[in-house]
Amino acid sequence: MGVRISPIWDHEEAAEKMDMRTMLVATLVFVLICIIGLVILSRNRHKLSRSIVAKVTKIEVEATSLSSGWVVTAQWLDLQTGQTLLFRSHRLQFPPRLQIGGSVNVEVDPRNPTHYHMDL
Repeated sequence: MGVRISPIWDHEEAAEKMDMRTMLVATLVFVLICIIGLVILSRNRHKLSRSIVAKVTKIEVEATSLSSGWVVTAQWLDLQTGQTLLFRSHRLQFPPRLQIGGSVNVEVDPRNPTHYHMDL
């Protein structure tokens, strides 16, 4: 006759091991998602590798039936190509601190100038 271990103890021990495995898998999945997100963000940041200063040409309120917001429009002349690039901000909740005729920094993808970010 040997010592018998209670079936309840076996069940609790198995549940603890399962909980540890679940936590480990959840942690690994979370870390993997974070790493993938950082890689995607860093790739997009490298694309916007050219910094230019554009002239603010218009500041207006755009309204729809659901919302309204301030939109800044700016332009910049590329002296190498002679092409004027037009930049338009996303809707801002508050009036921008810029003035028409003022300057705004714009980060641009030199290979695709339609990809940009205005520093507002």
